[in-house]
Amino acid sequence: EPSSGAPVGAMPRIGFANVAALLAGAGVAYSTWRVVGFVRGIREYRDSAKAGALPAPDGFVLDGATAERAKALKWFVIDDQVMGGRSQSALNMTSDGHIEFAGVINTKGGGFCSCRTLGDEEPLGIPGGADAIEVIAEGDGRQYKISLSTDDSWVMSAPSWGHDFNTEPGKVRTWRLPLLNFTATKQGRKVEGATLDVSKVTGIGVGHSLYDMHGNPNPHFGDGPFKITVHALRVV
Repeated sequence: EPSSGAPVGAMPRIGFANVAALLAGAGVAYSTWRVVGFVRGIREYRDSAKAGALPAPDGFVLDGATAERAKALKWFVIDDQVMGGRSQSALNMTSDGHIEFAGVINTKGGGFCSCRTLGDEEPLGIPGGADAIEVIAEGDGRQYKISLSTDDSWVMSAPSWGHDFNTEPGKVRTWRLPLLNFTATKQGRKVEGATLDVSKVTGIGVGHSLYDMHGNPNPHFGDGPFKITVHALRVV
């Protein structure tokens, strides 16, 4: 005998809690799908960027570094497109032995363009007693940063060490950046208490970003073209 409840064949009543649980489950599934897609996009960008690495021009080496790989470096670009940004850059190895790093900054959803050396399997051979990184370059009036890595640059948990330097339009200058002053950051935020062991440095790079070496806004960062031509990098 039918009960006095819902009519036979009627849809069961679903309470608010059940609806909320169903929506939450769908939300988790959608969020997971987005995360998986985001990670896949990063990996595809990484593989494409590394595949496009260019050998440094003849004679361009990391002077003062002792490892053989410091004499035959390859360079590739990493832009904010990896995180959904719109900035873009490119490398040009010039016939006079310089590395030209140029591009266009788009601050809508973005915050950096950078280039760095390929390979993190072994250190570059920076001597433990080294005092500084010396940069000889021609800039455009923007503030750039030399970065040092002790791990794969795609490992988000590992900090990188950076030191800013300000350029003047069309002028070739030399900057001496003390290794003791390099600051550790992760995704633009300063990492307190980190210590740089130069003997473990596996990569060096040049970048232009929204944040300076201390994690503060870079006053020379903004939309538009940029170009820096690196003549030499030395460990002194």
